[in-house]
Amino acid sequence: PNYKKMLVKLGCITVMLDAMMMHTYNPEVQFRALFSLINMVIITAEEDTSTPEAAAIEESLGAINDISEREILDENVEKITNLVVVAMKNFCSMEAILNRACLVLNNLSLNEDYHTTLLWTPNCYQMLEWAIGNYMQDRVLVQSAGGTLQRLQTTLSNNDDLRERFAASLLVQKQSSVQQARREAQQLLQE
Repeated sequence: PNYKKMLVKLGCITVMLDAMMMHTYNPEVQFRALFSLINMVIITAEEDTSTPEAAAIEESLGAINDISEREILDENVEKITNLVVVAMKNFCSMEAILNRACLVLNNLSLNEDYHTTLLWTPNCYQMLEWAIGNYMQDRVLVQSAGGTLQRLQTTLSNNDDLRERFAASLLVQKQSSVQQARREAQQLLQE
């Protein structure tokens, strides 16, 4: 029987996301939540429920079983992506956290329906590029972040409108980052 599927249906993803939001600056919580999400964001293939054990689990889930893993992920993908990027930014000097974060984003990118969410999440694309540039020695990170970027680039190359809107959003994000850096520099000078 698929215990992972059961955990997802019982709210494991929501618990992980709540923990990430409540403990934004706790590296241990972020690491463990990301580690859990790596496999939770992969949609499980349908399995045979004809065995007595599988049937018992299906029955024990009751009404919760009517909701598919896919529906749960669809409902949470924006929140997952955003919180993963926030963790990457907050702990950019912690390779283990970036490694797990890139694996979560990689697994999300395996589903083409989630590409637009990854592209429109502020700083997601940039953090993947940044992680590769700063942790080239971590082969797992480079492979997962690189695979994610490659899939996103393929999506962009197949859709002119999406590519133009994405380029415009990158420009806006860059301008916003420059303005934020100026404000921070001015505050430091005033202190």
